[in-house]
Amino acid sequence: MRVNMRRTGKTVLIAAVLAAAAFPLSAQASGAGGLSADEIMKRVDANESVDTVAYTGTMTIDLGNRVLVKEMKAVAEGDSKSFVEFTNPEDSGTRYLKVDKNLWMYFPTEQETIKISGHLLKEGMMGSDVSYEDALESGELSDKYAISLIGREAIGGRDCYVLDLKAKVKTVPYDRQKLWIDTERFVALKGELYAKSGKLLKESATLAVERFGKRWFPTKVRMEDKLKKGGGTVFEMRDIQFDVKLPADQFSLRRLSR
Repeated sequence: MRVNMRRTGKTVLIAAVLAAAAFPLSAQASGAGGLSADEIMKRVDANESVDTVAYTGTMTIDLGNRVLVKEMKAVAEGDSKSFVEFTNPEDSGTRYLKVDKNLWMYFPTEQETIKISGHLLKEGMMGSDVSYEDALESGELSDKYAISLIGREAIGGRDCYVLDLKAKVKTVPYDRQKLWIDTERFVALKGELYAKSGKLLKESATLAVERFGKRWFPTKVRMEDKLKKGGGTVFEMRDIQFDVKLPADQFSLRRLSR
């Protein structure tokens, strides 16, 4: 599952205090520096897109009455292929493989591989606030949403462009998204995901951002499913390595189950 966190399952977001009121702009108006909504998203894509990446991670899931901590190691190629293996004692050896729009899960105790599909896609991954459907999202947002620049707000003291995204295809899990993009680092600091009815389904926040060479990259984010009880899921990436060389069979079912 690529954690290109700027969107739902691609880079997830939500931060702290909203300071300063937004001022309305037209759908394709330009922000500071003359950037349009589409140009802002291109800057975000360029900043966060990677060829290959490897990392270790922690997923902390607040269920309300208890907290689950999942440790993992993962590799990904773009946003279409990823391989995750959980290493915490309770889930040791459990693995996920994503290839394009396909997702498989391997259970070491049963030595069984299943394909996640149908109604299972709506469920939270490992009990988290991130659904399997979120994890399968890939491709450019501009291909799926009409993007408008609607204002500026401050998030945690950082100036942000506020973008409104309205679905233009029926295959996306959310009818509308609202993103707050850091005007300097071009990282999404907050996100809201809505149903067609207008109901807020999920909120996300970037909690930490680090610089790697010329790029800024979110390393700690939180996703909260507003339809569930609990305090959300915090995902943290460590030991991040970009442009790593991967085995030819890295994203194969054979490697998943061996």
